[in-house]
Amino acid sequence: MKNKKVFLFLSFGIFIISLTQKSYCTSGGTCEYFSGLLSLIFGWIGVFMLHLPAFPWIANPILLLSWITFNKNQKISFISSITAFLLMLSFLLVDEIIDNEGGTTAKVIFYDLGYWMWLLSSFIMLIGNFITYKKSENKIGLKQLK
Repeated sequence: MKNKKVFLFLSFGIFIISLTQKSYCTSGGTCEYFSGLLSLIFGWIGVFMLHLPAFPWIANPILLLSWITFNKNQKISFISSITAFLLMLSFLLVDEIIDNEGGTTAKVIFYDLGYWMWLLSSFIMLIGNFITYKKSENKIGLKQLK
């Protein structure tokens, strides 16, 4: 299906572009320190420190799972895309996040283009999965009518 590839490549492409953008700003520093790529590379540290505001980072491997399973296992891809989107969206609820290597936190004061593109990449995958699911559901329904 041609449309499936469009959703997959668009989601992946926007994700990659999001890595080149500033993702958020904190009261403790400037936005330059928090590019999407730096957030991707170092975000797991907050997860392993059990810093709750860092848990939306887990959306990255879950979105990867959705991409990998998109053509192989529609159910896993769909559930993964829902989970990734909700985790990414939950970052809007974060008040403070680790601001530096010393472990001090600072207030998140602004969500920049990189964050919104990151969120959009998972939303596109979610929409692609939903449309694919609906099309496959319609095919099953038509087979049962015959």
